[in-house]
Amino acid sequence: MGVTMLEFRALTVTALVLSLGLISGCHDDSSSSAPVAAAATDPTPPAPPPASLQCDEADRLPAELLTETQLRQVTNNLPNVYDTANYDLDAQELDTTTFNVSVALPERCPGDRFPVVINSHGYGGEVSNELDEDGLVSATAHFPQILELFQTLPHHGYVAVSFDQRGHGESQPDNAGGLARVMDPQAETQDAIRLLDWLAENAEEFHIFREDTGIANDFRVGLIGYSYGGGWQFPLSQLDARVDTIVPVGTWHSLINSLLPGDAVKLSFDGLLCLFADGTDGPQDPGVTNTPAVTDMCNLIGYRSPVANFIRTKDDLMTSLELQGYDRDVVLQMFNRQVRHFQDRNGVGSWCDDDRPGCTDTSTFIARSVPTLLLQGNRDVLFNLTEAYWNYKFLSSLGSAPVGVLTNEGGHMNPLDNLFEGDSQCGAVDGLAVIRSWFDFHLKGEDSPDYKNIPRVCISVADTDNAHNAQAQGLLLDDFPKGSQSAAAGGVPTRLESGSISIGSDPGSLLNPVFLEVLTVPSSAADNYVLAGIPSIDEITVQNVAGNPQTAIAFFGVGIKRGDRTILVDAEVTGLVQNPNLNVPYTGNPNVSPTGGFLLPGVGERLQAGDKVGLVFFQRHVQFSAVISGSSTTGLTTLLQTAGGTQFDDPIASAANEDDTELNPPNPYSAQMRGIELPVFDLRLLPANALSQGPVPSG
Repeated sequence: MGVTMLEFRALTVTALVLSLGLISGCHDDSSSSAPVAAAATDPTPPAPPPASLQCDEADRLPAELLTETQLRQVTNNLPNVYDTANYDLDAQELDTTTFNVSVALPERCPGDRFPVVINSHGYGGEVSNELDEDGLVSATAHFPQILELFQTLPHHGYVAVSFDQRGHGESQPDNAGGLARVMDPQAETQDAIRLLDWLAENAEEFHIFREDTGIANDFRVGLIGYSYGGGWQFPLSQLDARVDTIVPVGTWHSLINSLLPGDAVKLSFDGLLCLFADGTDGPQDPGVTNTPAVTDMCNLIGYRSPVANFIRTKDDLMTSLELQGYDRDVVLQMFNRQVRHFQDRNGVGSWCDDDRPGCTDTSTFIARSVPTLLLQGNRDVLFNLTEAYWNYKFLSSLGSAPVGVLTNEGGHMNPLDNLFEGDSQCGAVDGLAVIRSWFDFHLKGEDSPDYKNIPRVCISVADTDNAHNAQAQGLLLDDFPKGSQSAAAGGVPTRLESGSISIGSDPGSLLNPVFLEVLTVPSSAADNYVLAGIPSIDEITVQNVAGNPQTAIAFFGVGIKRGDRTILVDAEVTGLVQNPNLNVPYTGNPNVSPTGGFLLPGVGERLQAGDKVGLVFFQRHVQFSAVISGSSTTGLTTLLQTAGGTQFDDPIASAANEDDTELNPPNPYSAQMRGIELPVFDLRLLPANALSQGPVPSG
């Protein structure tokens, strides 16, 4: 879940020229029909910090990285190891956990005070201990842009703080650090709360702007980070009232749903994560030191495992861990302490378990309304748009604090599926400029036209083909759409009352996915139809086929038949394990909600006249096939040679490309559905500025 992981592919990114403004020709504030801005519900900025740089130039101190030669260390009074029953490492178990922190300061006069922005790294990453040279962000891919944006913040009047999550960087058990628990609010979040305390204690040295709000040790602070570094922001902002705003990028709502969508193990990216946890030098020099359950999980589904491709379902995985002495409920609980957990506990009971360390409040949990800017990638095959949709709906329901969503063509790309990362644009909306204006408003009190023009929702609708360097296009909307849209909302009602498909076990079924049509774009629509939002199915039943000894899994996504081609929109595919009871259809997403309809990964695409739009079903798919050792391949297989620029002694490949039927037994199944809905809009029914378009790429 980090930048290095994205370099698992030979990435070619078309150079991006950052726009000078947030939006070029996108908004007209005088128009009552213009899409609603994210800022519409929060017109009053906070009081600004005192003016800075008022001293003589000779007395000014330059922007500097205080920790350039020596990182600071912070110790939290919580154990470094929680799962002591399964812990068999040689490192010492301690009652405390120590982690490294970097601090960079802006140019300043001796008495100046500034707001703070804290960054956390991706999975397998470490503290960012760099200060950007010129304050400008390079033309590169989305996740690297987010990291560089953070490193530029001291040039824009912010104290920039970064730190090692437990189990990452130097926060390892043999260095008084801890084991990674995939963002446990009773572990990692408590470390982050200690970090806030430490910054308040050192506010004078770090020139931090403190304010008297009635909150103990308060100061002006925002959070940013992608992937794992996005996931840490939600629990911290809910459990510590000092957090003023958050900018989670490319992250989850329900981690277990992301890793096991529809109770099917997303073997390809899960395997890449396990490989990444090993580090480029393997288990002897890990990128992450995980808690034992995660380590043993990776031993089961990682590329060194001979059984990885047979651990296909959540039940397969949990049963295998139970055979190693783990309690299924305890393991699942660790992956369920995410945003969905706080949503489920809101107004119901305590957020924590008082039989484990780190439970700080057993009273009824009440969720906070926090200004939140969500950035998510359409083609992010680990944390898809629907994760952002669930976050948006929950956070928007909490109060008046603004919540905005920008989607783009960046995020977690699976190199084994030949995916490449794009940049931070949503049409002409520059995601990087939006982040800066968001922080300037919520942390500095700067009320600007740029901030007022941030759209509430912008969904990237760039072409799936070569999306990483296609023309950026975005649809500006008042809300995050799900399912069929009414004409009154600018939509084209798109609903199929019932449908069914069948996938056979023959080679032809493997090579030819099955398409279920929901809509044909009429010729009169020309190019005015746009697919944008969250597809849904009221009820779905997945059934095994007689004679198939495996558990059947449906693999499907939104598809377009265009001429003789079938396009999997945004390369997004989900899994869904056969129904435990065929008389009880799925009416929601396992591990998220049992009701509300089964939601597919969100998508965005400009449609063309004659397009047939619907669902496409596969017998198997590379995203749900194990990562395997390149030395074990027997056929023509795409091999991955490097990770993060480091050459592997043993390249990796996807089991999906192997012809061995023992490794890849057939997966026949049938599916019956009711109420299939797609979010389709007609540009002729929307405000004239609803379609935001970036420049046409040269060449």
